[in-house]
Amino acid sequence: MDERYSLMRGGLLYRLTHAGGAAWTERAYAPWIAFALLMIVLVPAVAMSAHDGRLLDGVAVPLIRDYNVWARFALAMPALVLAAPLADERMWRSLDHLRSLVDPADHAQFERALNRLRGWRDSIWPELLLFAVAISGSFAAPTLPLYDLVATWRDDGAQLTPAGLWLTWVGFPVFRFLTLLWLWRFLLWVCLLARFARLDLALHAAHPDGCGGVAFLGYAHASFLVMPLVGSLLVAGSCAVEVEHLGVRLTSLHLLLGGYVVFAIAFVLAPLLLLTPKLAALKRNSLLAYGALGTDTSEEFESRWLGRARRAAAPILNAGDASALADLTAVYATANRMGTVPVQRWILLQFLGATVLPLLPLALLVMPLDQLLQKLFSMLV
Repeated sequence: MDERYSLMRGGLLYRLTHAGGAAWTERAYAPWIAFALLMIVLVPAVAMSAHDGRLLDGVAVPLIRDYNVWARFALAMPALVLAAPLADERMWRSLDHLRSLVDPADHAQFERALNRLRGWRDSIWPELLLFAVAISGSFAAPTLPLYDLVATWRDDGAQLTPAGLWLTWVGFPVFRFLTLLWLWRFLLWVCLLARFARLDLALHAAHPDGCGGVAFLGYAHASFLVMPLVGSLLVAGSCAVEVEHLGVRLTSLHLLLGGYVVFAIAFVLAPLLLLTPKLAALKRNSLLAYGALGTDTSEEFESRWLGRARRAAAPILNAGDASALADLTAVYATANRMGTVPVQRWILLQFLGATVLPLLPLALLVMPLDQLLQKLFSMLV
């Protein structure tokens, strides 16, 4: 893979894992890295909680019933690691194709933009800053109300338990760093889209992808599906804790959950709107051009087959046969259906699924799974 067209293969973390022979962007190594992080972060916390008698019971909220911890470290943290190889491959393929759409006169500008992004990608300073922010979050980040209102595995009065100290100074910084690293890569991608949108591009309204030839950007953008997925896991874990242990009614959280879904999808997909002005202009101008061509072609067709007099319009096609008119009709219909946001329906469904599906298990807090299955069975039989 040509690293010049990768937004993932660079920076401090990539250098360290690559030097160790197990780059986190490689499919073969990502599962092992995710497993190692689970062993480093969760296993000591579980062992310490078991030693203190706070793993299964002993307090109002033992570790096993703190859904926020399991959603964050057992599900979201591995997802952030496992998504990296797929994102790397998608963006590499897209950037390679992206270059072919740039007008030859703008190739130099495009390469300068890529070189600038590669400089930011390869610099160790952004990731050192992200690591510092991840560590400082243990001092400043607010805690869930649960930890202040009831006895939990995390604290023993005014002091943190060993398990609480371990996750505060090891688990949470690791998770924050991975999350911030994905946000940094997302920012690099948005900067590239913004620069790409200002270049002269070889776009065609009649392109079969329905987006002028840049629908593949939606495919590349799906590299960041893990971001709304992880956010939904965190929201679901926090809401589950409040419903289970603080007596909050799930129905009172519907505005929060609905607002999160709308915000998450809008936040992740908004950068694709950078291409909308260019695509809208392409569609508008193409429809005008195809409309004029359609007028001349229709007149030529009717002159030949119906014997009607032509106006002063110049002949566009060599023969006004039915197949030529049919082809032009199909081309016009394709241009008319062209979307002005480079994302296809199945990509939208992926983002919606990644955002909504992690929230669905919250319904099991209202009706346990066995009762739900029993009720469904009684309705169907």
